[in-house]
Amino acid sequence: MSVELVLLTPALVACILLIAAGARYVTARGETTDAAYAAARAGSLATDPQSAQVAAQAAASRSLAMRGRSCTSLSVHVDASDFGPGGQVRTTVSCTADLSDLTGLGLPGHRVFTATAVVPLEQHRDFS
Repeated sequence: MSVELVLLTPALVACILLIAAGARYVTARGETTDAAYAAARAGSLATDPQSAQVAAQAAASRSLAMRGRSCTSLSVHVDASDFGPGGQVRTTVSCTADLSDLTGLGLPGHRVFTATAVVPLEQHRDFS
């Protein structure tokens, strides 16, 4: 019985760590996707392309900060070139997540997660 316990304990601990690592990857990807959609939505509510860019940056930063996981590097690209009635706002958010506490499993210490979101602008909206 004790031999089985000694042999199985490391395997069980390794399985638990692998599950935790997978959960961290899924969470980081989800947070990046949520930040991209929040940025695109905030940009679509602006009145001009310049304020759309500022609003999208702020929304992405807020979205990631509210989740409790801060990125070591956050990049938000806003494409508001089709900003007008019937147009769209496209945002791409790249987040470099610090996963250094998972390196004991042979996983990289940092990982870049990227997500893109597109929000259409209303056809009958007054942009003045």
